[in-house]
Amino acid sequence: MNRNVTRTGSLALLLIIVALVTTLPAAAQDDAPARTITVSGYGQESGTPDVAYLYLGVDSTNENPTEAFNQVNTMIEAVNAAVMALGIAGDDIQTSSINLWVQDSFDPATGSPTGGRTYRAQNMVTVTVRDVNAVGDVITAAIAAGANSINGLSFGIADPTALAQAARLNAIADARARAEQIAAALGVTLDEPISADESISGGAVSQPMYAMGMGGGAAVSEGQLAVSVQLTITYAIQ
Repeated sequence: MNRNVTRTGSLALLLIIVALVTTLPAAAQDDAPARTITVSGYGQESGTPDVAYLYLGVDSTNENPTEAFNQVNTMIEAVNAAVMALGIAGDDIQTSSINLWVQDSFDPATGSPTGGRTYRAQNMVTVTVRDVNAVGDVITAAIAAGANSINGLSFGIADPTALAQAARLNAIADARARAEQIAAALGVTLDEPISADESISGGAVSQPMYAMGMGGGAAVSEGQLAVSVQLTITYAIQ
């Protein structure tokens, strides 16, 4: 009986060893790193801006802070009315900042405070101009109505979807071409893409203010805007 038990135990141990030997290659294959190539593709598409954002406002100085604040409120109402008279919707005028700060006076010769004090108030708005050809007229009307602070101008594309789609296709084609070149150089075959990460930029650009034109409003140029797409794609290889 002991011999039978010994033989049975030896047979079971042999079967376990055979199973382990058979399983090890498969496990090693599962743990092997995937054969891939990762590349970045770039695409860009340009278009003409169809919307502008104008940052302007008023500021005033007074020895009384309440008076300074009331002055800019009255002034900005006049500016807003002048802009709206050109067809700008009220919803396209948004208050961007309201500021009030103290200004102490100093002797220019000694740099010592003189004891004088004034208050400066400021009220700024962002005006969305949906007809870029009207930007110059809007600036001129705002200045005529009392705007004495213009912080800049930017152009944009209201719906950049079509540009982004075209740029994306360009990025995909660029990534594929790069991957095929690398695969050919390495002597491998490019397979299906297994992952992709995207980054989109562009669609708006800031512009400096230009000098006032003669009789035709401020001279501005909207130029072109570009939407850029970067795609990082990982391809399997054989």
